[in-house]
Amino acid sequence: MTFSCLLSAVAVAVIIFAASVNNFSQDAIPAPTPTPVKLTSAEYVSLEDGLTIEKLLELGANRRADLQAARQRLTIAEGRLQQVRFRPNPTLSGEYGTSRILGGGDESQFSVGVSQVFETGNKRNRRVAVAELELQQVRSEISALERRLVVEIRTAYTNALSAARQLDVLEKLISANLEIVRVVEARLKEGDVAPLDVNLIKVEADRLRIQTIQARNDLETALLQLKNIIGADVAESIRLAPQAERPPRLDLGLTELTDIALRERADLQTAKLGEDLGTARIDLAKANSVPNVAGSITYSRNKRITEFPPIIGGGVTNRDNELTFGVTVDIPIFNRNQGEIAQASGEKTQATRNREFLESTIKRDVAVAFRKYRAAAETLTIYAVQIIPRSEENLKSIRAAYGFGEFSIFEVVNEQRRLTENVTGYNQSLRDYYNALNELETALGTTIPPTGLTPVSSILPSEDLAPSQVNRERLLKSIETVNMQKKPEISKNKKQEEEEK
Repeated sequence: MTFSCLLSAVAVAVIIFAASVNNFSQDAIPAPTPTPVKLTSAEYVSLEDGLTIEKLLELGANRRADLQAARQRLTIAEGRLQQVRFRPNPTLSGEYGTSRILGGGDESQFSVGVSQVFETGNKRNRRVAVAELELQQVRSEISALERRLVVEIRTAYTNALSAARQLDVLEKLISANLEIVRVVEARLKEGDVAPLDVNLIKVEADRLRIQTIQARNDLETALLQLKNIIGADVAESIRLAPQAERPPRLDLGLTELTDIALRERADLQTAKLGEDLGTARIDLAKANSVPNVAGSITYSRNKRITEFPPIIGGGVTNRDNELTFGVTVDIPIFNRNQGEIAQASGEKTQATRNREFLESTIKRDVAVAFRKYRAAAETLTIYAVQIIPRSEENLKSIRAAYGFGEFSIFEVVNEQRRLTENVTGYNQSLRDYYNALNELETALGTTIPPTGLTPVSSILPSEDLAPSQVNRERLLKSIETVNMQKKPEISKNKKQEEEEK
């Protein structure tokens, strides 16, 4: 990452400090070989087999149970759309009656009929239009949910890598601090420094160890949060691929970003669909106020027995068959569906007001995110261009002056502490910069278009501010060649010699 050269500065400063002692020393004392320290972050961050942000997004899209549950709403809406396309089914009815059951004669009645409701007012097409808009609205809502998941994963990924970088900073500072302890202890044996100097530098090393413990906890916590977001098991082991060496620069202005947000935001599309849905529901409610027509056809067969005196032949059985046609129409005198029409009209007005408010909110969100991005970019640039180089130079100068006895170890420790704070601030500003891009994408409702980010151009003005990862073992090996020697007596000036005379 960009800060790799900053981390190496501490080790380089150790070389300068030890070399400054070597310049005015006499009896060489071989320096012990420093033991390379394995960085803890290597267990979680790997360029070779680490998960890229694209792979994490794919895992989150496929494994998040709540997202899979939300996608079932599409199945529900599609089933509702399929159902409203059907016409009403015909109704079959039949009747049979006889007086024989109650001890009467052999008379009976039988009828069978079919009725069909014919919808008027274009109700079926109105229902289909409402269901189609509801399906589009569900798709838009799921798209917004998926977009929020993307932003959550990107933010958690950025925070985890930031915690890993901070852990690297502290562990490398501890390693460099051990070299200072070695130098100061060697000078203590020669009687050139007081025991307080050794204690001060050891206290600083212990303070760095405490910060390292906290940074390791932050890293592990960030990884647990990332696992939860992508739907992975807590016990599952994951490794992350590092971010780009140099953060990209945004080449879009506020007006262009606002236009993208108003065009791409899924929640705004949902709000606009809500307006269309309100209009469709008004049309459906009005259509439902038109009465339907039900037509029917019935076949009847009646068996009647007419009793005559036996002298003229007794009873006569008559069988009558008839076919009956009928029409049924509701008369809309009282209920003309006024309530549903008023309800649909209110929902349409509500959707319009929500859309208007959301548009103003989106404009505000984009403006706030853009300003936050600019602030993060300026902060990152100041840290990289001004604060860190000057802090490194200050530490080099004070360490060199300490070698000549011009400063105490207390000033060295304080300046090293300032460098640690500045490198931590740089790391946090780098995290804030990437999170500002994530927040800007949240406001846009989509990823920043490829033309909006220039890969070959970075927010950092100089290529030297973001070199490739340095070989830490090579730096430590260069420290191995440093020899500790006795500090010579500094010659007295003429004024001191005259005073003694």
